[in-house]
Amino acid sequence: MRRRVGGLETEYGLVCVRSDGTRALEPEQAARELFRPVVAMGRSSNVFLRNAARLYLDVGSHPEYASAECDDWWDLVAQDRAGDRIFADLAAQANRRLAEDGQDARIHLFKNNVDSEGNAFGSHENYLVDRRGQFTRLPQYLLPFLITRQIVTGAGGVVGPRQGEDGRAEGPGRFVFSRRSDHMWEAVSSATTRTRPIINTRDEPHGDPSRYRRLHVIVGDSTLSEVSTHLRFATTDLVLRVIESGRTLPELTLHDDIAAIRAVARDLSGSDPLPLSAGGTTTALEIQQRWHELATTVAEEHEHEVLESWQKALDAVRTGDRSWAATHLDWAIKERLFSQVVQRHGIGLDDPAVQRLELAYHDIDPAHSIFQTLQRRGLAPQVLTEERIEAARTVAPATTRAHLRGQVVTAAQEHGVDHVVDWTTLRLTRPGAMPVQVLDPFATSLPEVDSLLAEIRAIDVTGTSEAAPPA
Repeated sequence: MRRRVGGLETEYGLVCVRSDGTRALEPEQAARELFRPVVAMGRSSNVFLRNAARLYLDVGSHPEYASAECDDWWDLVAQDRAGDRIFADLAAQANRRLAEDGQDARIHLFKNNVDSEGNAFGSHENYLVDRRGQFTRLPQYLLPFLITRQIVTGAGGVVGPRQGEDGRAEGPGRFVFSRRSDHMWEAVSSATTRTRPIINTRDEPHGDPSRYRRLHVIVGDSTLSEVSTHLRFATTDLVLRVIESGRTLPELTLHDDIAAIRAVARDLSGSDPLPLSAGGTTTALEIQQRWHELATTVAEEHEHEVLESWQKALDAVRTGDRSWAATHLDWAIKERLFSQVVQRHGIGLDDPAVQRLELAYHDIDPAHSIFQTLQRRGLAPQVLTEERIEAARTVAPATTRAHLRGQVVTAAQEHGVDHVVDWTTLRLTRPGAMPVQVLDPFATSLPEVDSLLAEIRAIDVTGTSEAAPPA
């Protein structure tokens, strides 16, 4: 599939604390306060926005943002950044209301995957794949890539010492490529929370089920670096194209996927042996390098920059020279930052000060975000322009079905017309209104949607219409 639609679902960590750091509101209360403007706008905590993205409150009081469908991975990064800003604004509004009420309470939202109590929340990737392809064949080749991809696109972090059989801590805390890896329990499963697999196989295409399936990858880290997020999708898309090409592929199936993903997270050299199911061993670097080589055979001219960045990331792990990675990739930016703090203060990685620093790195509030501070100092990447990110807050991608959804939501809101939309359906909530289905994720124009838009514009705010509803 040379042209692929994808999307990103991000769950945010939520906490509401007093000025002394103690909890002020329970998560459920804080979430209700955060979503108050959303409910006022859409009469629900589950809405689609003008940029065609979905904003909602997920199970466990997790605020979640699901980007619109994108077929350009920089558009997806822009959508992702827009989601951060939308939620940061909601938090700022909530905090102003709490202050006006005289409450010593402040809501913080964190774009990470594990909180200080060990609870995990996700960053889920979605990729459109051909229904006629061999979906059951994908995991065999994709899993080794996903398991080792963290040495390029991991968020980095510190894990505490392991517990011995007597329950006592063994050894100090250590820096890893990904904390998410310790929370994966199966390679492939139709469940998402009970077992938390690397690949979720639930058949929910959000498109024409006779033509498409949706590959749901839930192993990825929430990343703040635009380069890391872009590489996560761009490299996976290239690997999928290699698999779909039908060519002979290397046998890289690992003996134990879950043991391997934990081992790779802790091996900052990328060179520790990983047992293969067919016997022998390989390494994280070897797997990634092999896929990089194969990707060069399907990459188009405009994707050479992706291949170059991918190779720079692998070289940073192979050589130990972090000079490029430490200003471009989340894991390396955090590794350098934590090392500086540890050396300056003479503390260990498991010190509470490092834990607070890691949390602040992922805070999406511009006034508290360590990552955004590093961006302003030129120590973290800023690829997208302010204009592109701000536009992505209200304008849907123009080259996918999202364009149609965004048009309908925008028109309905501007004209005060009640409506219900989801990924495939657009409908007005009025007697006789017929739903419009858009099953083609690549559709950017449709006569039925034009008619729906005309109907919306003909309706005044009182709910009457100057034109008969379409048949």
